[in-house]
Amino acid sequence: MKNIENINTILLFSFIFLLIIVIPSIINRIEIRDNNVSFFERYYLADRKISGLVLAITLMSTYGSASTFLSGPGMAYRQGLGWVLLAVIQVIAGYFVLLVLARRFQKITKEIKAVTIADYIRYRYKSKLLANITSIAMIVFLLTAMSAQWIGGSKLLAQLLSIEYRYAIIIISIIILITVVFGGLRTVVLTDLIQGLIMIFATLILFFSIISYGGGIDNIMSNIYAQNPNLLTPFGATGTLTPMYVSSFWVLVGVGLIGIPHVAVNSMLYKNTRHLKQSIIIGTIVIFIVMFGVHFIGVISRGVFPNINDYDSVIPMVTMEIFPWYLVAIVLAAPLAAIITTVNTQFLLISSSLIKDLLLNTKQVKEKVTEDKLPLFVYMVNIIVVIIVAILSIKPPALIVEINLFAFGGLETTYLWPILLGLYWKKAEKNGAISSIIVGLSTYILFKTIYKITMVEPVVISLIISLMVFILVSIYKNKRNKENI
Repeated sequence: MKNIENINTILLFSFIFLLIIVIPSIINRIEIRDNNVSFFERYYLADRKISGLVLAITLMSTYGSASTFLSGPGMAYRQGLGWVLLAVIQVIAGYFVLLVLARRFQKITKEIKAVTIADYIRYRYKSKLLANITSIAMIVFLLTAMSAQWIGGSKLLAQLLSIEYRYAIIIISIIILITVVFGGLRTVVLTDLIQGLIMIFATLILFFSIISYGGGIDNIMSNIYAQNPNLLTPFGATGTLTPMYVSSFWVLVGVGLIGIPHVAVNSMLYKNTRHLKQSIIIGTIVIFIVMFGVHFIGVISRGVFPNINDYDSVIPMVTMEIFPWYLVAIVLAAPLAAIITTVNTQFLLISSSLIKDLLLNTKQVKEKVTEDKLPLFVYMVNIIVVIIVAILSIKPPALIVEINLFAFGGLETTYLWPILLGLYWKKAEKNGAISSIIVGLSTYILFKTIYKITMVEPVVISLIISLMVFILVSIYKNKRNKENI
């Protein structure tokens, strides 16, 4: 009977993802397109006509990832309620990013017909060098982040389908090829919408089901207290979640999100102000449901199943234990949905930076790739990127969350100040931005990998230093320019 249930689970799971892939692709094909919009704007920005509801769900599902549904609950299982407090700052992600960036950022990028963030940086700072530096940094760190998602999705598929990890990588790669390589952002946002709704449903049903399965919240908390009272404090199982560390982590996954390109790019997509307000309100609600929900599930899982040793597998193992086969298929579609949606957006950013900002800015490529050959060129480069990421994911490291957070920090030290100060400080200039990125990335890599700092997230120190460098160099260069007039 168990084998029959496993087969049914696999078939339903496969059917769900087949629908997720096919439906957006069909809608994208039959939708009437605006002929006045360039291929790049249509492919990478979906004509800048995303509704508030779709943008809200897309923002949530893009930000949700392998860390959200796999490593995040696993860390909460290990550390207790302190990790929920640490993670819950992410609730403000959509609200904060859209509130700070959206109006100014979209107005400028629409006026100059910017497709990538590098387009904006090139325009704002009048520097091709700065645009190239940010593009290269984006590609490097997003390849790292994408590899983490690829690994998480492949591990999940391998466990669910009882297949070898390398075959799971091939399946993930095929899904990415179909959903994003040939469809562009319009297909991606439709896919994200469907997968985002699955993520919300799965979080809610798992949240209430595990409480019921464990005999109520009081009984679960008593079991956790009996294991380790520290699990119910803000400081974690071993007291390592100090106020200093938690507040610095909030910078990494809260304020610093302005510097995450695949999050920031959402502020270029909304249709109008009314849809922007909708996305801010709805986005905050749905991010709360998912981010708080999955991490709290990780904590209470310890009170119900105290002997889980593979922390990245907490959600899959609990799901398969308490649900019938048909709900297992639906609920386990959520972490894979989170992974696929994140990869989709990251992939498009790598593709746009590599093709538009770097390759097409070289004379040799620009002369050979004419307008009619552009789509084919984009598809071919995208396929190569998929192959590269798949190869990088063949030998996975132990902790997915560490890869993801390292990539986050690298992107933030590259983009946060050039974007934020570029929008809100008139004196921000290219030498300040370049110096800031060089110093920020150098100190971040130094404190993260060589002289490791653990009391706070190293990205906070790097951001403070790089901000000071940005301001001082910009003021000095502006003063020198005035003296030379």
